[in-house]
Amino acid sequence: MKKRPFYELLSFDEAFVGARALSLTDLIGKQGDEFFQDAGLTTPSRTTSTILFIDHNGPSSLVEIARALGEQHQLTAQRTTLLEGLSIIKRKPDPNDQRRKTFHLTKRGAAEVALIEERCREAIGVFDDLNKELGFNLGAALDAAQKALSQRSMMERLKTKSGEARLESAHG
Repeated sequence: MKKRPFYELLSFDEAFVGARALSLTDLIGKQGDEFFQDAGLTTPSRTTSTILFIDHNGPSSLVEIARALGEQHQLTAQRTTLLEGLSIIKRKPDPNDQRRKTFHLTKRGAAEVALIEERCREAIGVFDDLNKELGFNLGAALDAAQKALSQRSMMERLKTKSGEARLESAHG
């Protein structure tokens, strides 16, 4: 039996949305790895977008990959290092700029791309089943939450709530 996280014991546990999102990310990553391994893949599920980006765009620099995936440079560096260690990608100097390094799929990486794409198509059915169980589209809800917080931050929302509370107390 999994022990409940500490924050669930607090009276303000609803404030820990980020912790819950990270926990869900970890669970999906772990189960995604099992999902990939079942298909004979050695590629970690969390690196799928990196491999597919290189496959669709050709040799790419770390900066290009990070920018295209909307990831922090450090996270992309960790993922490319992991993929290099698994011989899925290799780093080569750019023939036009020796300071610039680009990542290329290896033969092994190229062979895994078709399996990865097939598993991604199968994952759609898995998440459709989850969405039906939940009664809403999880991906769409996550996108909507990110968009809403990008348009109006937590601090803006706090200031709005604080202003509303001041108005209520002045008029109440």
